[in-house]
Amino acid sequence: MRHAISYVSTANPNLNKKDVANLFKEVNEFNKNHDITGVLLFAETNFFQLIEGEKKEIMSLYSRIKNDSRHNNIIKFVDRPVEIPAFDGYISRFVTDTTKLNSSNLKSYLHHIDVLDPNARKAVERVLQSIAGE
Repeated sequence: MRHAISYVSTANPNLNKKDVANLFKEVNEFNKNHDITGVLLFAETNFFQLIEGEKKEIMSLYSRIKNDSRHNNIIKFVDRPVEIPAFDGYISRFVTDTTKLNSSNLKSYLHHIDVLDPNARKAVERVLQSIAGE
């Protein structure tokens, strides 16, 4: 059975744009090779990620994330089985003032979270809307 975890975290203050770009490359490759789908966004000093995959893989990955010095103050708000996969791949995006999520991009992310239970969906929607600046 597939499992989903979603969290927000504060980036290590020493992390620069090149470090984030390298992280995205590493994450995309790892997740592709381990059948992990979802979304990773970085805005200002915060990460938002929703990952889904086989439970053993997701639990192991989340354990690594919790011990990763690039993340501080991790707040997990989704940790549950997923009956219907929400994503058909993995998306990572660096969100800045010039690359803010516009309404159509935001809707495309929100579409993927329809499979979450209503409380988790609301929490993810709030985080995505705050990242998008809406």
